[in-house]
Amino acid sequence: MGEEQLRSLEASVGTGLPAQYRNFLLCAGGGGTGPYYGLMTPTLSNSEWQWLGIGLAYPGQPTTAEFAGRPFVAEALQSEIAALEAQEPTPEAFASDDEFRQAYTAWDARCEELNDAQEAGAVFLSEQGCGYSSLMVMTGPHRGAIWEDLRPMDGGIVPTGYDFEHWYRSWLERTEQQLDSTAPAPTHQ
Repeated sequence: MGEEQLRSLEASVGTGLPAQYRNFLLCAGGGGTGPYYGLMTPTLSNSEWQWLGIGLAYPGQPTTAEFAGRPFVAEALQSEIAALEAQEPTPEAFASDDEFRQAYTAWDARCEELNDAQEAGAVFLSEQGCGYSSLMVMTGPHRGAIWEDLRPMDGGIVPTGYDFEHWYRSWLERTEQQLDSTAPAPTHQ
């Protein structure tokens, strides 16, 4: 990506991109080949920046720049989500099925709201498969860190301990090792 594009993207996010990721976009590539099913690509569409899975077999969830620029609160929401899950309505606690359905619908809506809020302030960077994904935090004290969305197995959104550079380089090294191990042995004449 060019410098002008990056400035436009950063203006839409409302903050500068994490330095390692910005350098990657400027010097290496905008998306596509990368960990798991590839990297989402920052794309300007209808005057709005989004990260899209252009050309990826499993493109993952798109992220708008506006959503990525919100405060990242996944960690802060964990205790609230756990407390809410512990309060799941059960039919025997209500006098009628209708009361139970109303309570459950309200509870479920709040669960969805909190689950969606966990994604704010991050970009869906790569789809891992089976609903799992890698996120890069764009705002707050975890800015630039890679987190994994393990919610399909009730694991929440958790830190990997990696920044973008380490996450991407680890993938490159694993890929090189795999290629080396499958390359035919040289023949000597």
